Amino acid sequence: MFRSDAFRQQTQAWQQQFRQLQSAGLLQRVFAWIMLGLVMMLSLTLLVFVVLLSWILIPLMLYRARRQMRKASEAGQQYQQFYRQQKQQSPHEANIIEGEIVSRKED
Repeated sequence: MFRSDAFRQQTQAWQQQFRQLQSAGLLQRVFAWIMLGLVMMLSLTLLVFVVLLSWILIPLMLYRARRQMRKASEAGQQYQQFYRQQKQQSPHEANIIEGEIVSRKED
């Protein structure tokens, strides 16, 4: 029974707060609607700006990616041509590494 009374009191308190909010002045309601409208317009403007920005940037990013892929494929082709030329000139010398010992510790 205690829970029922507490729930009933809480419900009455909420109803009283709701009635006070409903009896708010006309000026407060108009101000709230104007603020809501401004926030909605601001968010819509931001959304349109982001969409337009993405429409502008996506083709630019695709162009840059295609250009980089083209450069990478050209570099790969040049490397293959160089490797084939080296192999044709001297197949045994391609695996030889030449060097010079500058100093050597003797234990």
